[in-house]
Amino acid sequence: MPRLLLTLAALTTSIVLAAGCGNDEASTSSDAAALAPAGSFLYAEATLRPEGDQKAAIDNLVSKFPGEGSAGERIRRLLDTAMSESDSKLSYADDIEPWLGDEAAFFVSGLSPSGEEPDAAAMVATEDEDASVAAIEKDEEDAKKSDYKGHALYLLSEDDGAAAVVDGWVLLGNAGGVKAAIDTAEGGEAIEGDERFKSTLEDAADDRLGFMYVDLPGVIEQVEKSPDAAALGQFRDLFKEPVLVTADADDNGVRFEGTVPVSALAGLPFVAEGSAIVDELPADSWLAMAQPDLGKTIDVYVNLLAGTVGGRDVIAQQLKAATGLDLEEDVVSWMGDWGVFVRGASVADLNGALILETSDEAASGRFIDAMVKLIRDTGGGDVSVGALRAPGGGQGATLTGPDVPQPVHFFQRDGKVVLAFGDAAARDAFDPAERLGDSAGFTEAKEALGGDYAVSFYVAMGPILDLAESAGAGASAEFQEALPYLEPLGALVGGARKDGDDVRSAFGLTVK
Repeated sequence: MPRLLLTLAALTTSIVLAAGCGNDEASTSSDAAALAPAGSFLYAEATLRPEGDQKAAIDNLVSKFPGEGSAGERIRRLLDTAMSESDSKLSYADDIEPWLGDEAAFFVSGLSPSGEEPDAAAMVATEDEDASVAAIEKDEEDAKKSDYKGHALYLLSEDDGAAAVVDGWVLLGNAGGVKAAIDTAEGGEAIEGDERFKSTLEDAADDRLGFMYVDLPGVIEQVEKSPDAAALGQFRDLFKEPVLVTADADDNGVRFEGTVPVSALAGLPFVAEGSAIVDELPADSWLAMAQPDLGKTIDVYVNLLAGTVGGRDVIAQQLKAATGLDLEEDVVSWMGDWGVFVRGASVADLNGALILETSDEAASGRFIDAMVKLIRDTGGGDVSVGALRAPGGGQGATLTGPDVPQPVHFFQRDGKVVLAFGDAAARDAFDPAERLGDSAGFTEAKEALGGDYAVSFYVAMGPILDLAESAGAGASAEFQEALPYLEPLGALVGGARKDGDDVRSAFGLTVK
């Protein structure tokens, strides 16, 4: 990657992570959208200099990490150091900062059915075009300068890179991407006029750091022109609408929000709504997930797969032959909401369980019996499948072996099917001493997510660091160097809520 492109890529990455926009006209895009070609299947933008509440929130978050100064000052020092230690001829303070504007964007277009590299370019606003050109020429002395539609085009020395300065923007990318932006500037159709883009952007959050737009229908339209398009089958139905993801910050952390089309929800359950099961999991869980209606999700995937294997009946027959189970009655029909938890701050204490609600214990009992038989018949090795020894009893079996540190219990009781690693996990899958929904860390993460989202997953960072240290990572110099930057992190949390005919999903990273 060309050195200047690498520098600006690092800069814009820092922007996304540690800057904001506070855009007063949040439902609109920036002037960069006038250079991105219509039909770009990915377009993202951010403002380089945050203002107002977003700037205050970012500076507050950054202050919790090692170092001194505001987010902008830290990025400036980081880039100056990185450039001084590299073979770049540029100084950020002298050669880039004086002309750097307020906005940056990125697009990918020209997806080829034959698998050729798509056109892609970054666009960074400049307040001094001459100074921008001087920086390109200083950093890329071997660049070949040519004319393209009346604009100076620099073909860089590495990786088919190219650069140009057009209408107040520095363009950096591959040659196809930079030429595509110039074509757009010279009268070509731009993404800002694309009706699908404009209507999708109307759903953007009012206060944001930036956004990313992915034109899933456009991608499918291109893929369908390829020789392998038939393999898409019914999977194409998952991508009928574009996806827009926005980012914002507050004193609790950084949050990403996106509207997920109903067509994609069933195939992407990790962005679907959460389940109340998550509140009932043990309070010391450092990983917790919960989703509704596993049976419906499996049913959707069966239908999607059916188009590629000869029909749903083929799948049902293969399942019957392998296990004796009826796909509808013994698998799909009884599966309700499900949850998973993992806990333990050391390898020796590690345990967890999968919990699945059942609406028909006779059907779920047949499922458990068939799976236990399958394990017994095909497991082999030193694994022993015996009578259930889980605390509290139930219907099922317990798996043990010299290479299995704790017993694995697969059983059902009181309307729940449980697959548990360890006795404690089997017990607490039903009645934990303290609930996750009552724990301070989970409550803070849920509040930081905002927007009445039902939590679908939760990852607490502190116990994971403890687990890593207990597993030997603490002896690593690299781990110890990174630890001060990891310790301020609170949790990663995700959830969703209904938003008309769509579902709005959110992911947050909290800072203590």
